[in-house]
Amino acid sequence: MTLWICGEYKSGDIPNAVWDFVGIFSDKLKAQDACKNQNYFIAPIELDSVGPEVSIVFPNIEYPFKY
Repeated sequence: MTLWICGEYKSGDIPNAVWDFVGIFSDKLKAQDACKNQNYFIAPIELDSVGPEVSIVFPNIEYPFKY
């Protein structure tokens, strides 16, 4: 099952970027609605999947999000 994460970029560069978690949503439109300005991002994630052990850029991230 694909879910959507929404976050707000704060500062820094990968792999030391700082961001705040905004929420997890059941569809892309709900994640988009949570974006308040161009510092927000959304990305699809799979339920019950384990991420990599090293820092990477979210696959298929939409940033800066054009709200």
